Amino acid sequence: MFRNILVATGPSPWSSNAVDTAIRLAAHLRVELVIVHILEDDPQFQLQGSVASDPQLRAEMEAAGQHVVTQAAERATQAQVSHRTVIRWGGIPEQIVELAATNHCDLIVMGTRHLTGDKRLMTGRICNAVIATAPCPVLVVPLVQ
Repeated sequence: MFRNILVATGPSPWSSNAVDTAIRLAAHLRVELVIVHILEDDPQFQLQGSVASDPQLRAEMEAAGQHVVTQAAERATQAQVSHRTVIRWGGIPEQIVELAATNHCDLIVMGTRHLTGDKRLMTGRICNAVIATAPCPVLVVPLVQ
């Protein structure tokens, strides 16, 4: 059923949990894992254009992203899961959806905090945007503490 699984990574515990889930699933199904990390050009919490105009900040973000992807790839290697990695700049939901389509992924795995009510609506924008536009099923893995 699944041939390629895309997992979105990040520095958060819920992203790490999603990576672990995707690795277990890929190992069980013996399919390839596409590990992606999106570097957001203009996160909502920053002044417009601040990332694009600061080469040092961009380099630091790229190094941090590479570290996150390398850790996930090492875990996939330990589990003997075939994988490849992608780091890309852009809007997080749009890039995840585009990468899933261009890599012919049959499933997207994403992590989320286990929130309820208004907090869930306010912080779930990335997952909600991916679910609304994804070319394949999306597995949202909550971090249950």
